[in-house]
Amino acid sequence: MTPFTTASTAADEYDGQYRVWAEKQGARALDREWRLTHLLWRQRALLRRFPPEGKRVLDFGCMDGIFTIMLQQLGGEAVGYDISPAAIAQAKSFRARAARPVFTAVPPGPGQFDIIYCNEVIEHVADDSALIGELVGYLATGGSVVGTTPVGDYFWDPDHKRSYDDILLKRALAPWGRVSVHRYYRSPLRNFLPIRQKGASVYIFQVTPQTPPAAR
Repeated sequence: MTPFTTASTAADEYDGQYRVWAEKQGARALDREWRLTHLLWRQRALLRRFPPEGKRVLDFGCMDGIFTIMLQQLGGEAVGYDISPAAIAQAKSFRARAARPVFTAVPPGPGQFDIIYCNEVIEHVADDSALIGELVGYLATGGSVVGTTPVGDYFWDPDHKRSYDDILLKRALAPWGRVSVHRYYRSPLRNFLPIRQKGASVYIFQVTPQTPPAAR
């Protein structure tokens, strides 16, 4: 965000992006049960690698909260954060009368979470490494930031600020702790082949601070 961009301007921008996305999806965008049953394949892969059960978890950039609701259903104590008031309003509608997960457009305080999920967010921000540093500050001791981002130009969007290869991604993550990066293909069987392949894929990453965030 530049010095001349206000929080309300950014919220308006992301409100617009969310509404454009929802219109493209059609009626299924508002079908909660269909959406939960048909989570994105890279979200399912992330959940298998980093299950939320028994942990305090944050879905950063939660959009309309479907992934956050799944985190709660799988046993996490879940909070969904997004800058878009329109997306948060829809997330609360999906939650209905349930007490959790919590949805908010107010950034969390420090030291609250065991896992922070960051699904396809870092490619949208101007300073990806600074964002990871912000997220690390929200972690409790021993926690990790985990997430996904497209490999190269797959899933390209006009709002993307960059496309990643291994070197560029690790360079953004490395200042903030111990880093793990894995390439994951849409077709599960392809992930067992010991060679790099063409086709839709994402990086699944994990950043674990080597010192408690409060000591940084």
